[in-house]
Amino acid sequence: MNATVIHDGTVHPGGAVDVVLETARVLDADLVVGFSGKDMSWWTDRAPNDVRILTYREKTSTVRDAVSAWRWLNLDLQEYDLVVSSGPSTKFYQPYDDQRIVHYMHHPPLSSLWFDGGLFSYAVKVLDRLETWAVPTVVANSELTARRMVAHYDREPDAVVTPPVMVDRFSPDREKRPNEVVMVGRLEERKRPEVAVRAFERLSSGTEGDGPHLRLLGDGPLRSKIERTAPENVTVEGYVSDETLVEAVERASAGVFLANREDFGITPVEYLAAGTPVVAVDEPNTNNQVTDGETGVLVDPTPEAVADGVERTLGQEWDRDRLRTSAESYGPAAFERGIREVIEDMTHGTSDRSERAARDGSTMSEPPGHGGDAP
Repeated sequence: MNATVIHDGTVHPGGAVDVVLETARVLDADLVVGFSGKDMSWWTDRAPNDVRILTYREKTSTVRDAVSAWRWLNLDLQEYDLVVSSGPSTKFYQPYDDQRIVHYMHHPPLSSLWFDGGLFSYAVKVLDRLETWAVPTVVANSELTARRMVAHYDREPDAVVTPPVMVDRFSPDREKRPNEVVMVGRLEERKRPEVAVRAFERLSSGTEGDGPHLRLLGDGPLRSKIERTAPENVTVEGYVSDETLVEAVERASAGVFLANREDFGITPVEYLAAGTPVVAVDEPNTNNQVTDGETGVLVDPTPEAVADGVERTLGQEWDRDRLRTSAESYGPAAFERGIREVIEDMTHGTSDRSERAARDGSTMSEPPGHGGDAP
């Protein structure tokens, strides 16, 4: 089918953009981006076909997001047989008579997840619920997002297809640096970097410079505060090049990931791809990706628990091949297989996915064996 992928937009490309670009590649589709902090060449260097950007901007705001939704309402894409949408505002796109629509849900909008009681936030929540019900096929990016769909929309997804993680960027064979720990991610409250810093403050007492050392790779609103208060065994490096990030993850003896109820965390999978065990928060969806004692250590999001988890991780021998294998089940091949099955089932009018599983043994759920059941 003649296809296009539409994405609400991004200032700093992350995991959602990986999904969008890989979907465009799998479907040989064009791409429409609502707003972008990157210039056109950034997208054309990565997308397989034509790219259209509706507006450029360096910041996000509620007003600008509302304008983006209005643009999707009025966008004319009738030349395409299939539209795959990504991002909350793209659900406002209005399809033509026989146009097939698939929405890839990374997460419900924040106004649904953490409602603040405001009238505007409530209006956004209601409109988003209506538009979600209007989309014929919705794909969730994780089991946590699937449960959130039931809670916030009273609707189960048609499939769960985890995002493509570019595991081949990382090698598990590089020599590790003893006691070196890395934490990759934006320095904001939701990622809990201050919990990690306070954990290493505890680990710094009584050592003579040879104890665990934390490298923070990422920037954000908490950076200046962390730089002022971090102990000597914590280094804040800010944004780094892809080459530096890959080397840091491959060299580290452990990786820390503490994000608050992350819909789907790419970072812990990247740690595992590099043969690096994960000190991971024991919350969904992270505890579906990391198996305690096998691919990492699950901890509560407290400085005391994280410090203990770091010591346990650094004191244990890890099977790097086992870590790498667990990461490969989240690779691009699995994502491509999942997306193609969604399109095939939609095209043939198959709504019961268990029928496919019974027929050929395939499944559209997350890879098995990645931790215990999440609450």
